[in-house]
Parts: sequence; structure tokens; C-alpha cells
Amino acid sequence: MGNSFLHWLHYIHKHPWITVFEVVSVVLVLAGGLRHWNSPVVILAIDGKTLTLHPRKIPTVRDLLQQQKIILKPMDLCYPPLDTPLGHQLSIKVTRVDKVIEKRITKETPMITELTHLKPNLRHVLVQKGTQNEIHEDVEITRHDGQPVTEKVLKSKTIKKPVYTLTLYDEKTGLPAEMYDLVKSKKLIMRATGYYIGEKTVPSTITFLGHKLRRGLVAIDPKVIPLRSRLYVKGYGYAYASDTGGAIHGLRIDLAVKDKYEEAKFNRHNVPVYILEKASSW
Repeated sequence: MGNSFLHWLHYIHKHPWITVFEVVSVVLVLAGGLRHWNSPVVILAIDGKTLTLHPRKIPTVRDLLQQQKIILKPMDLCYPPLDTPLGHQLSIKVTRVDKVIEKRITKETPMITELTHLKPNLRHVLVQKGTQNEIHEDVEITRHDGQPVTEKVLKSKTIKKPVYTLTLYDEKTGLPAEMYDLVKSKKLIMRATGYYIGEKTVPSTITFLGHKLRRGLVAIDPKVIPLRSRLYVKGYGYAYASDTGGAIHGLRIDLAVKDKYEEAKFNRHNVPVYILEKASSW
């Protein structure tokens, strides 16, 4: 086995074509190595990519970028500078730079001037009034390769906004359940009257929706305010649209009250009514 292998090697070395093949292979390898030896190796990082280049007869970084058809925008950064001669193992980093203008609104902590807990009607609610500063800014953001690096406020304006909210508490847990922005809620000025259990003109102690009449339930014209609407009646409190009435048309509202004395307090008074939302229960 060993003698056969040696004989085969001896035959290969003596074959003229094999010798030519060896010489040509060595020449090609050396030529390729010399070509890369004479040209610099450049590492180019740009647009999230890293390229290894072997440029030939390209004198500067600027010429290399032009050869690679890379266009720099006015704010783009290049390191080393564009006039730097190309050298062996040179690293080039191109950073894309742009600026954007962002509009921002920052809300400061509200300044509450009035805070009222109301418990007589149906559920515990908290009504808060005050003001809140909103800071409106135009901010210029400088980005490098899409990432923000610096910010500059170009314009700033402070606007004082009214705060008027109603917080509805959960009956079981006693924790806040819903918050309504009365500033944004639909508001109606309605003519109020009062009615109570035992009044001769009140035909029933059960409302149209089947609730036993109690303070906080109100009668409305369903064409104006839908039944099952949660309401806030200023001066009266939280309310629920549970009833209708033959004399309740248009901007009229009947407020369930405790007695004839409270009835007199609301009769023939105009009251602001805020429509919060329609709900299956109060």
C-alpha cells in the first residue's frame, strides 16, 4: 500500500502538465495577494452597515464615497474628514444628521381651589374645580442616525386651562371608579322643579325605569336627555335619569327631593345640567 502511494506521487511530479498547473497556481495566488497588498483595506460604517473595501487608485475619503455613490447631506458627519488620504486599515464612519421639530404639551399638576364631597344622592362623588397650566413647546431635536442627541426649545407658551371634574366612587369598595371631565361634558341650562314621595301631584313612588323614588333620581324629556343617563346637576348633585313626566318637555327637569321644603328650594330655578354618559345603572 505504501509503495503504491509513493509510486503515484513520483508519477505526478514527473508529469509535465502537473508542473505547469503548480506554477500557474502559485502565480495566481501571488498575484492576488500582491494586488490586495498594494491596495488599502478600508472599513466603512454607514446607514447601519459595515463594509470592507479594497479601493485602488482612490486618493481620499471623499473620492471613495463618490466611487461608492454615497451622497452626504449638508449636516451629515464623516470621520476622518473627507480630505484624509486613504491608508491601510483605515476606518471611516459616516453619521447621518437631521433635525425635526416636535410639538409638545406638558401638563403641570392641577391647582385645585374647590373640592366638594357629595354623598346624599345615590353614590359618593367628588367634585373638583381649579386650574391647570399647559406648556406648549416647539422643540428642535437633532438626531444622529435616527437617535436624538440634543434638544432645543424654539418656542414656549403657557396656557391656563380650567379644571372641573366629577369622580364617581364604587359603592362596594369605596374607591374611585370613574372620572368625568365636566369641562368637556355636554351642558344644558334647564328649568328645575322638585318632587317627592307623598306629594299629591306625584302619581307613583316608582319611576319609569322601575326604581323606587329617592333623592338623585330625576325626570327628563327623553328627546332631550336619554333615559339611563348619568348626570351632574349643579347645586343638586349627582343624578340618574330614571323617570319621565307628562309635564316634562324640552329643557325641563324634575328633581327627586326629600320634602316640600327642599322642593321649594329648586322650584322654578334654572340649573346647569352636565350629561356624563349613558349607563345601565347609576
